[in-house]
Amino acid sequence: MDREPGEQERRASLRASDADRERVAEALRQHHVDGRLDAEELGQRLDRVYAAKTLGELEAITTDLPPIQVPARAGAPLRPRPPDPGRAKAKAAFQRHLFTYAWVNGLLVAIWALTNFGGYFWPVWPMLGWGIGLASHAFSVYGPRADEDEPRRRGSG
Repeated sequence: MDREPGEQERRASLRASDADRERVAEALRQHHVDGRLDAEELGQRLDRVYAAKTLGELEAITTDLPPIQVPARAGAPLRPRPPDPGRAKAKAAFQRHLFTYAWVNGLLVAIWALTNFGGYFWPVWPMLGWGIGLASHAFSVYGPRADEDEPRRRGSG
């Protein structure tokens, strides 16, 4: 949706901040790196950027250049990810698994204590066997995930 002409004029007359000037200067440097500006023209435009008082003056410096997308820092996702409802469900399922593990193994230890306290601790075997599955479940829910750590790749082909 385009802005109304009066709004554009009002925005152009607003005072530019240091951050606004730095943003335009960084864009000009990127245009220089991309080969759109030579060193002399970059210097001239940077002088105009740092002398600019209004947003309109800053916009006039870059009107003949295409907009630049700010490069993301290395390893950063290209765009923020929306919350994953499946992730919340997976955490809830793991918590139920953990509760069941603790409850059942607590019951087995109680049976061992009432029947053979001080003897061979046989509940260790169900605890270890089930514990391996529980650890695997925990790693799948809370461990590193390839789709979050790797940048998204386009299909090869």
